[in-house]
Amino acid sequence: MKKLSVIICLLVSIVASGQYTGPGFYRVHNVNTDSYICIKGTSFTWTSNPDAFWPCIKMLPAQDQSQLSDAGSLIYIPYLEQTSLYAQGVDTYSLTELLMDVEPAKVNEGGLDTYVAKTKVWITAAGQEKLFTCYFRDQGKGLSAGSSDNIESRWWIEPVNEETMETSYFGVEPASEDVKDENGWYWTTLCCDFPFIIPAEGGVEGAYTVKTVTVGEDGIYYANAVKVYGQGDVVHAATPVLLKCKYPEVSGNKLIPTGDIANNTVMPLQNDLLMGNYFSDFINHSSLSDASVMSQYIPAQATAACDNYLALGVDADGKLGFFPYTDGAYMAANTAWLSTEGLDCEGVTAIYIQEVEVDPVVIGDANGDGQVSVIDVTIMIDDLLSTSKANDGSKSAADVNGDGVFSIMDVVMLIDMLLAQ
Repeated sequence: MKKLSVIICLLVSIVASGQYTGPGFYRVHNVNTDSYICIKGTSFTWTSNPDAFWPCIKMLPAQDQSQLSDAGSLIYIPYLEQTSLYAQGVDTYSLTELLMDVEPAKVNEGGLDTYVAKTKVWITAAGQEKLFTCYFRDQGKGLSAGSSDNIESRWWIEPVNEETMETSYFGVEPASEDVKDENGWYWTTLCCDFPFIIPAEGGVEGAYTVKTVTVGEDGIYYANAVKVYGQGDVVHAATPVLLKCKYPEVSGNKLIPTGDIANNTVMPLQNDLLMGNYFSDFINHSSLSDASVMSQYIPAQATAACDNYLALGVDADGKLGFFPYTDGAYMAANTAWLSTEGLDCEGVTAIYIQEVEVDPVVIGDANGDGQVSVIDVTIMIDDLLSTSKANDGSKSAADVNGDGVFSIMDVVMLIDMLLAQ
């Protein structure tokens, strides 16, 4: 009973400040089922039907707290009228071709602000097409649509940012409690479609990538983990990384989503061996009568395991490394893995992790190939034109003028440098 009371108090504290305050990252929490929206990226061809949202939305129960570590539950909401919910390289409009209006509900629930989300669709009834208003709801079977505004169609909208870290946050946990190194640090991987800050003095020590695999004198293969982001740094959206963590639980390893949604489907790091994805296969609950055609979906951006993909783990002796993924499985959502494609390690079933010193930053070397050329200018311009430019610049090769910000001035200075050679 005491544990239940603690959970209830926690949930109340999480939603207590729930309110839409402008463009940013939120969690959308249903009043009726106590579950959170999680975008899973499966499109549906019945785009005239509001149930098109069902296969691309999975509801996460609040009780198991899975929403705290599921990147798909972090929803970017740019505005409320004729809007779309953005997450993980997709948005609900691109998946369904339906926009929604989000409005404050006429009643509060538990003294807290709530919202309704609705859309208008043409439906044929009695041989005539009529324009109906449909409210999005959760009856415990997944996101569906109904014709009335009631408790099933009311939602709390909870901000997730630096100010809400005590109660509403995004965090990571180790791949398992056994995945730790000889010094007691826990490791996991992450690949998500939003930039995030590694908090200073937090549980995440840093973010690493793997640029090379070498063979030691002992004949063992090693993945050389290079630290590319430290505490206080902003990790670029869509960047597959290894995370070195102090704690085995999510609440100790918090990260702060920041900036704008990127909606990247291409990972930005180059010359690195880590790859990642946003989605895996999943099963939801059908809100349609024909459940046989809706039983399972594999989103387009899910990636099947193969011989060239090695997953983070430990061997029988507890040694940290990358090992073959289960045959026939899909890579877990929002994870990174080691790609051995093109490497001379065919048949190798274990590549162990060793930390190496950070490579010196070559100013202007945007693509990381060790030299500065017109290719770097092109990459920097592309980055500026894209929405994925959240970057403090303090340790970035793209921060050519050293002012701590990546901007058009860095491109101009790099061109001047090349012309002066």
